[in-house]
Amino acid sequence: MEELKTRSEYSKAMMPDGVAILEGTTTWCPQCKAIAPTVDKLMKKYPDARFYQYNVETAEDIAHELGARQVPTFTVFKDGMVQDGVTGAKAQELERLIKENYEGRVVEE
Repeated sequence: MEELKTRSEYSKAMMPDGVAILEGTTTWCPQCKAIAPTVDKLMKKYPDARFYQYNVETAEDIAHELGARQVPTFTVFKDGMVQDGVTGAKAQELERLIKENYEGRVVEE
């Protein structure tokens, strides 16, 4: 998963059409580590979606723009526009948001 470190990287990543999922995280977050295997599975299941990660402590401008106050915070974009978000390691809710916005192919395990 690509890490976004600057506002310009964030802006460039959000420009293309399609679905993008941004995960706000930190290096010390236990919930972030707990949901990581689920995010890996979602990346494989929804291969046409773009998944990004940013550290809320070092990429404060991105965290501020997306309103990330807790970690993990997931923000779902479609065609460059914020659709919705999930705060916490809520795998089912995250997948539901992806499904609602995703139009690409699905790879079942």
